[in-house]
Order: sequence, then C-alpha cells, then structure tokens
Amino acid sequence: MRHIFKKMFSLNDIQFFWVLIASSILFAFSFYFDRIHSHDPFWIVICYYISFAIAVVWGAVNYISHIRMNAMYNKQNDIRAYVNQLAMNEEEKLELQTYLEDYVEDLISQGKTKDEAAAEAINQFKVKEFLSLSKSTSFFNLHAHHYLFGWSLILMTAFFLLWLFGIWLGVLPLMFLVIEATLFAYGFGLFGMFFVYKLVDAAIYKKFKELLS
Repeated sequence: MRHIFKKMFSLNDIQFFWVLIASSILFAFSFYFDRIHSHDPFWIVICYYISFAIAVVWGAVNYISHIRMNAMYNKQNDIRAYVNQLAMNEEEKLELQTYLEDYVEDLISQGKTKDEAAAEAINQFKVKEFLSLSKSTSFFNLHAHHYLFGWSLILMTAFFLLWLFGIWLGVLPLMFLVIEATLFAYGFGLFGMFFVYKLVDAAIYKKFKELLS
C-alpha cells in the first residue's frame, strides 16, 4: 500500500513536466483575459486551443516515454538469463540450458563467436510455444500510471477547497477564479488521461495477442 501511495504522488513519473506546466500557464492566461473581455477576442479562443493541444501532445509523449520493450524480446546472448525468465521448474530450466549450451558449442565449431552463437541459439527458441512459457509475454512493459490518478486527486482536492473558500468568502477575486478553473481543468484532464492510457494499454495488449494467435 505504501508503495502504491508513493507511486501515486511521484513527480518523477511525469515525463516532460515543463510541457504540462506551459500548457496550464497558457490556459490560465487565456482564462484571465477571457474574464476581462465581455466579448471573447479570437486570439483568446486560439490560446485556449493551443493550451489544450499542448496538453494532448504532452499526454502522447508522456505515454510513449513510459513504454519499455520487454526484456524477453530484446536481443540477448546470455543463455542463463534467458532461461531464468521462463516459467519452468529448476529441472526443466537446467535441461533447457544444457541443450542450448550444447547448441552453442556446435555453432562455435562452425566458426561463430561465443556471443553470436548464444544469440542465435536463443533466437531459435523465441517462438510461440516458448513465449507461452514466459512469465511476461507482452511485447512491451506498460506503466501503471498511478501518478495520473494521484495528482488528479491533489488538483481536484485543491479545487474543492478553493471552491469552499469562495462560498465562504462570497465573491472570489479574479486570480482565485483563474487558479480554480486551472485546477479543475487539469485535475479533470489528468483523471481522464488515466483512463485514456488504460484504453490504449488494452488496445496494445489486444493487438499483440492477435499477432501471436
């Protein structure tokens, strides 16, 4: 539980944080001048669109930056490390390792280097029936993105407290309204982004499963 809370409120997991900050500042700027002008100038509308576009770009880049290729599919030349990540009992692992090492010796006798021979032997076994034995057969390791939910909770809590303060005060100064609107927009946005990421994760898993079927 402690680990989950740490992940939820970690800033280290937010990639390109400055892009999101820039988007929120532009949104706040747009909202401020939107409240000043009785008729929205066209440039304010453009600023709104740009701030949202920056946020969307950040969402895409942030998601992509968290994708890591599963070590199972990386190029490998270490037979022991490869065998150890397979879901086998120790006896089966030892048997497979012995078989692969014998195969490597044959390849070395044919003129290949030790690393080349080990890599080729491993690649021979990266087929569907052996992938099914892996502890993790996904092509990519996808991030859980708990931080989106955590920071959404922080922003929405701050918004709620500011909203209550406004009710108590009666009328909020314009700058408070700007902060309130920005907190709500980006708190809700991060919350929505969490579910968008999960949908993308599901689509990737489904596509990968289809490729293997």
